[in-house]
Formats: sequence, C-alpha cells, structure tokens
Amino acid sequence: MASGTMKAVCIRRYGGLDALEYGDYPRPGPTGRQLLVRVHAASVNPRDWLLREGRYVFRFAVRMPAILGSDFSGVVAECGPDAKLFREGDAVFGMQTAFGNMGAYADYIAVDERSVANKPGTISHGQAAAVPCAGLTAWQAFTRDSRVREGSRVTVIGASGGVGSYAVQLAKVLGAAVTGVTSGPNEPLVRGLGADETVDYRAQHFAASVRGQDVVVDTIGRESLASCAPALTADGVYIPTIPSAATAAQGLAAAARRLVRGGRGRRARVVLCRADGRDLARLAVLLEDGRLISVVDSVYPLADTAAAHARSRTFRTRGKLVLEVVPGAAGPITLEDAPTCSVSSTAGS
Repeated sequence: MASGTMKAVCIRRYGGLDALEYGDYPRPGPTGRQLLVRVHAASVNPRDWLLREGRYVFRFAVRMPAILGSDFSGVVAECGPDAKLFREGDAVFGMQTAFGNMGAYADYIAVDERSVANKPGTISHGQAAAVPCAGLTAWQAFTRDSRVREGSRVTVIGASGGVGSYAVQLAKVLGAAVTGVTSGPNEPLVRGLGADETVDYRAQHFAASVRGQDVVVDTIGRESLASCAPALTADGVYIPTIPSAATAAQGLAAAARRLVRGGRGRRARVVLCRADGRDLARLAVLLEDGRLISVVDSVYPLADTAAAHARSRTFRTRGKLVLEVVPGAAGPITLEDAPTCSVSSTAGS
C-alpha cells in the first residue's frame, strides 16, 4: 500500500503538453514479486506522448490518472514479500509495461522484479535508463522476430534515433552487415555506431539502391512492406517498431500470402517489446564491456517533461532523451564518454 508522497508527472486526461501535471502523488508500495525502486533517471519514448495524446495502441490498459514513462534506472528501496532476485540497495534498470500502468516519471516505481536487471557499474543511471524499451525492441526484433546472425544483411531506418542507434550496434554484435538510413548530417554518427553503409534519406529512398537485405527495421513508421520490398530478399522480413492497425494488417496479409505459397515469401512482423529482465541482463553484459553504448541527445529535469515530449515528437533526436529525477544521476553525458557516438546537450535545447 502507498506510504507517503512523491514527485511525479501524471495525466488525468488525454491532450497536449498542457495535460502533463507535475506535482505530489501517492507513493506506491511493492506487492508480491514487485520491487519499489527509487528512480534516479527515466527516459522518454514515443509511446509516452502517444499515450498522452490518446493515440497509443494499448491505451486501454492504462488507468487514469496515469504516471507516464516505462524506462527507469535506480536503486531498490524495498522488496515485495515474494521478491527473491534482488535486495535493498541494488542498482537496477528496467521497463514497466502499459499493463503495469507505466509509472517511471516519478521518484518511485513499483515493478515486477522479472522486468529488471542489475545496472552495469560502468555507466550512469541516465545511460542505463535510456536502454530498456529501445534496446529491448532492437534486441527482440533480431532474436525473436527474425534470426539475425553472422552474415545477415540488415537495414535500419531511423538509424540515429533511439531504437535505431541500438539496432545498428546490436545487429553488428550479432554479426550482420548493416546499412543505416538517416539524414546526411547524422551519417558520421551512424557509421561511428558500426554501420557498414549509410543512405541519406533526403537524397534518395534507400530501396532505390539497397538490395538483398534479410531484415529491414523501420523505427520511424513511414514505410511499408511494399515500399521496402525491392530492398528485401525473397524471404526477407520488414519489421516496424511502432505498432498500429496498419502494421498489424500488413503482417496478417503477408502471413496469408506465405500460407498460399507454402511458407515462402516476404514477411511483415511488428515487434512488440517485452519487459524481460533476462534480455536486459544480456544487454547489460554488452553495456558493461562497451560493445553497446547509449547515445543520449538531451537531459531534462523531471519537471521539464513537457520540453522533452516536444523534442521527442519531432523525430529528430540523436539517440535518447533522458529525464533526470535525482540531480546528477544522469552522469556527465559528454563527447568524451563515447567519442564517436555521444551527443552533449542541455535541458531545453
């Protein structure tokens, strides 16, 4: 049960930036296998402002009033009666689901212990908070919704963004040759993340020149299986990361065609990110040894969430946007942290 109050960002109705309310709210208490985590940093995902606007596909699962946010990094403050994987004082990072009623834009969050992992000691809470939804989306797209392996050919649309920046790196970790689709000014960043080739979408549509791809990951949501087909192999898979009725319909239509053709043909698979602590632990190993990094575009105080939402909505961020809940928790996000990858920025930029 709740004990005391905490600062949080909440919505009581769907709407614009003015629907965001920063103030005091009841602090949750952990039940069952939940952990109560003192949040040090959270991150912003498009699902957050889609939910605020009433356009998130799983909005029906979120009860009003709702504290937004799914991604967080912090320290375990209390364990539920059935929790057994972590102890008070453990630094963890994780992802709350819409079905868990979100809740990361707050001083505290109660979350199932199976949805978190130990935070790598080599990175800040801000860099860890950037990972869960975007990193898991990319990882699960390559390991569950497709089978990327040594020698695979992967194209990432929106390669400099939140999901895209992790997708480029993880495809390389898995042994793929990677083409990153981005704007011209961001091509050096994407190559620094490991892309073998880049395409400036402002100069040409990538499918005009790219061929033989096993997987095309669309992190922007403006393409389709039809528009990506010229770039895909005969059995290639188009994976949009933003769920919608349109992407679901594409998947069903592609599955029907494959059924008629005896299981052959191109596929469309919407990746639905699962909050999985085991997958996060796998990413933690890569973060620990530097094979995976978080590109952080900007850091905002929790009270300035509206500014972070406004920037996220432009789809022009380089990497992730982080909300700093505990001052100083985001750590020094500077070019020195990752010479070819990080972007230094300040709140409100």
